[in-house]
This record gives sequence, C-alpha cells and structure tokens, in this order.
Amino acid sequence: MAEQTVRWGIIGAGIIAHKMADAIRLEEGCELVAVASRTAEKAEAFAREYDIAAETYPSLVERADVDVIYIATTHNFHADNAAFCLEHGKHVVVEKPFTVNATEARRLQEMAEAKGCFLMEAIWTRFLPSMIKLRETLQNGTVGEVKVATVNFGGVAPEHYRGRLLDPALAGGVTLDMGIYPVSMLCYALGEVPSVNGASCRFSDTGVDEVASYQLSFPSGCLATVNTSFNLLMPHLASFYGDRGYIEYPHFQNLGDFTVKHLEGAELTGEETIHTENAENGFVYQAREAARCIREGLRESPVIPVEETVRIMDVLDEIRRQLPLRYDFESAK
Repeated sequence: MAEQTVRWGIIGAGIIAHKMADAIRLEEGCELVAVASRTAEKAEAFAREYDIAAETYPSLVERADVDVIYIATTHNFHADNAAFCLEHGKHVVVEKPFTVNATEARRLQEMAEAKGCFLMEAIWTRFLPSMIKLRETLQNGTVGEVKVATVNFGGVAPEHYRGRLLDPALAGGVTLDMGIYPVSMLCYALGEVPSVNGASCRFSDTGVDEVASYQLSFPSGCLATVNTSFNLLMPHLASFYGDRGYIEYPHFQNLGDFTVKHLEGAELTGEETIHTENAENGFVYQAREAARCIREGLRESPVIPVEETVRIMDVLDEIRRQLPLRYDFESAK
C-alpha cells in the first residue's frame, strides 16, 4: 500500500524557507503545494521557482490540500503565525526558535492540544543521524558518567543575515538565533533540561547580544558551558567529559563523525571514530519526522516533544533575564 503523501505549505519566503522547500522536494512521500508571504511579489517569485501556488496567509490556511504548514518567518512572528495556522486546524512545524519566549510557547502548546493538531519545533540538527548516534553513545555509558560538557559555536554572519540578527524588533541576537542550537543539543544528548547558573554577553550597538556565554547545570550533575557568537569566528566543537572517557565532536552541525577516547583512571587506553552519514541538506530529516508523525496520527515528535521545547524556552528566558535582554514588543503582549 502506498504511503500517504503529506502535503506542505510554507509561510515565509526567505533563505530558510528555500532550504526547507528543497528538503520537502527531496523527501519521498512529501509534496510542497503552496507558499505565502506578507509580500505578494516574494510569494510569487518563490512559487515560480518551485512550481507551486502563491497564496496569502488566509488563503493558504483555507486550502484543503495542505496538511501541514512550516513557519519560516522572522522570530518575532513565529507565535502569531503558528497560532493562525492552528486556529484553522492545520498541523504546524515552526522554525527554531519555536517562539520568542516560553509564554508564547505554552500558548501554542495549549492551542495544538485543543485543536488536536501536530506541532513541532524545526531545530534541524536534533534530527540528524549523527546527533541520534551521539545521544546513543552517551546514554549507553560509553564514556561513563558525563560530568562536564562544553560547546563552542560561533562565526561571523554573512551580510544577508546581519540585518535580521542585529534588529531587536525582529528578536535578533545570538541567543535565540545560534545559542539555542548548543542548548537544545545538550538537552537531547544528555536526556534532560538544565537550570541556568549564569549568563553574560557583549551587546552590539543595536542592543542585542552578539557574543554570549552560558553556564548550565543538569539534574544528573553535569556542568556545561556554552560560548556562542554571530560576530566572532570560533571553532565549532562539542565535548563531553565522563569518568571513563570523553567525546570530541568538531563541526557538529556539518560532519557525521565524532571521536570517543577511552580512559582507565588518568590513562588513555584507546580511541575510536564513530561514523554516520548525514544528508547534504540536513533539513530532510525534520521533514521526514514530521511526515511520519502526521501519518501515524501523532500530535508531537518523540525526538523533540512540545513540552521539552517549552522547557527549553524557559531556559532561554532565564538566560536572557540574566544577560539582561528583553525585547520591547514582549511588554506589549
């Protein structure tokens, strides 16, 4: 019996929307049907490129041939755009960050539950085969009890990203744009959500965080440090230190290989490289997972349950409280 085709719409027509559109077209059993943008010209150009329909937001959610809508707008619009789709009974996949804050996230969670709709945060790295393998390696005790983790994740953002990243009206800044990746990765790899021991940053001239550092503690006792920036070149490296060894994972968003080093006491007894294959367009895995869940009638993904997404937004709220960084539009809601 043929697999049910899951039919997609997209709200937003920027860079990230193109990457997801390409992933949907690559994934068997998925079909891209329509796109909507606040700017008609953008929607029409996007639609021509992918040979799909150009819609307005209202006309998109009214289409009976759209099962799920991917939200690819700027951060400040995620909550309202997702809520609009849920109100019309559409399943929703929201580009990270899920929302700007945990209050918005809980609102979406409650709406999805009331409407019986599937809801998922599209944090694409969590769905990579290499990330799943990393979690398995840590969870099976390969390096023993993990006591310390460090993640460095930074770079100098290309010019076409900088306007959005530097704009507080669009919920710019490194924490919601890049810091969320290592925080969510740590939660997934360790299987728990941390508390925030400390957070500090350097602010840009526009008042958003351009370099940030977080100190986290997990219920298991693991202590973690995250350093992140959109305006500073630094190696992408995640390290997990256990009492029987440690893992080093360079370029964790791109490469499928990480190294496990085995210890007995203070002596290195061996090392191995764990190899997995990630697709060139890593977004295919989140499209695949959402489609699988929708076919099976699930309302959330076990890879990133909505409640965990909300709890991670709580962590990011506390990080921003300590920086401190709050957007003016948050007070108006």
